[in-house]
Amino acid sequence: MKMTWIMFIVFPLINSQYIEGQKACYEIDINYNKQTKIPLIYQFGWSEELILNTPKGNRPEPQIIMNQDYIEQHLKTFHNGASLIIVTAILDHYGRDYIGTKNGLFVVPKSQMDILLQAANGSLSVIEKNLGIPQGRWLFKRLSRIDILNPQKFNLRIPSGNEAGVNHLWKPGGLLPNGMKEAIIDMVPKNEYQEVQLNLS
Repeated sequence: MKMTWIMFIVFPLINSQYIEGQKACYEIDINYNKQTKIPLIYQFGWSEELILNTPKGNRPEPQIIMNQDYIEQHLKTFHNGASLIIVTAILDHYGRDYIGTKNGLFVVPKSQMDILLQAANGSLSVIEKNLGIPQGRWLFKRLSRIDILNPQKFNLRIPSGNEAGVNHLWKPGGLLPNGMKEAIIDMVPKNEYQEVQLNLS
C-alpha cells in the first residue's frame, strides 16, 4: 500500500477585496450558509487559553470539552465536500492510492475553496497568502486541488490540536486564525477523491 504524506496548513478568507501596493489580498464572505452562529462553549473548566497551554499530545478531544451543537454546525459546512491543495510532485512520488496519513488530513470546506480560487483568478500569490503558505513556496511547482466529495465517510472531525501538522497558528474549535473552517479526516482511497491540476501564475 502506498501512502501520500501531506502537511496542509491554511489561513482563512475574510470579507472584501483590497489592493495594497502590488500585493492583492481578497477578503471574502465565508458565511455562505447564512446560518445563525452557535457559539463555542467550553465545558469542565476548559478555555482556549488552557487548551493552547496544554502540551501537544495531551490536549482533550473536542467532543469532550465543546458543546455538541457547535460541533454539529461546524461539520455541516463540509456536507458538500472537502478540499485541499497539494504539490503534485508529492502525489507523483508517493503515489495516489491513498491521500493523507494515519495522523489525519487537514481539509477546508469545498465551497470555501471554490470562493478562494474564483477570487484569486489564477494568482499564485493570492492563493499562497490566503492559505498561509510562505510567499514563493509554490513558485514554479505544479499544484493539484483535491476534492473529497463525501468526507463524512472518513471520520470527519474537529482537530484536537494533537495532530502532526499542527503549529503555533493552530486555534481550538476547527477555526483558522481569521475564521475559515477546517477539519480532519482519515486517509482517503483513490476512488473517493478527485484531482484537478491548477493553472496558477
